[in-house]
Amino acid sequence: MAGTSESVCGPTSTHYYPAAQQFPKSIYVFACVINVLGSVTATLGNIMILLALRKCQSLHSPSKALLCSLALTDLFVGVAVLLLFTVYYLTIILEKPTYYCAIAVSYGRISSYVLAVSLATITTIAIDRYLAFRLLLRYRELVTLRRVVCALVIEWILAAFWTGSWFWSAKINVVTGAIFLVIFCVTTSLCYFNIYRGLRRHFAQNRQQENVSEAGDFNVFQYKRTVNNMLWIYVLLLICYIPTFFSQLAIVVLGLNKSTRFALHLAVILIYFNSWLNPFLYCWRIKELKENVLVHLRSLNHSFLSN
Repeated sequence: MAGTSESVCGPTSTHYYPAAQQFPKSIYVFACVINVLGSVTATLGNIMILLALRKCQSLHSPSKALLCSLALTDLFVGVAVLLLFTVYYLTIILEKPTYYCAIAVSYGRISSYVLAVSLATITTIAIDRYLAFRLLLRYRELVTLRRVVCALVIEWILAAFWTGSWFWSAKINVVTGAIFLVIFCVTTSLCYFNIYRGLRRHFAQNRQQENVSEAGDFNVFQYKRTVNNMLWIYVLLLICYIPTFFSQLAIVVLGLNKSTRFALHLAVILIYFNSWLNPFLYCWRIKELKENVLVHLRSLNHSFLSN
């Protein structure tokens, strides 16, 4: 346990307690307020999305399963990650070094697990959209709800093994995490790039209405709309993750000092904006989902007024 404590909370770690005390407590208090507000927003917002997805008929079942997985990870951010993050900062504010390292380990492992599942799901969504374009009418035959759910279950289990590998070797955990991060980003980007090229080629070759419908029941315009929706989700994730990438890069180049440590802590908070904003993005981009959410909100409001 001493070795683990040293590696997590030692001088070379971003969780080094004496270094954390160098920042004004007002910064941590402000961060705690933001985290609590974010926790409430992410929790309530993603619960509403999960309830609304059950009644959303316009989405194909595998697509609903993928969005459910993503909403679940965002829900766990609100329920567990942000609350642990707040407690982590409270140990600094209240000067409780005894609990600091244990909270740091718990927060670090749970947040890593949830973020890994979230990235894997985003990549699976991109692959799903690419297969829908390549397979056309065979897509519904080959990409079934059962197969997508199996893939998601495997991803959640593999993410758990990867997260747990940190207790065996932190170095291997970091290296494999970086490799998978690159694979996820490259795969997702290539899928959307190939979809973009394919759609451009399709519309260029099919100017006349009779040729546009040659794919049979495959509605290319509806497909394009779903791709745009999923692309927005991916772009929002990138925007929220880019600051953390640059702060990590700064630590590699400049070393771990007061400035880079502070930049990393600030960037990590920005990551969780993704979980707060996703429910609003879903409602903005998917009309039926928005309508279902409004129905649930009206129902809750009516029940509240009745009581």
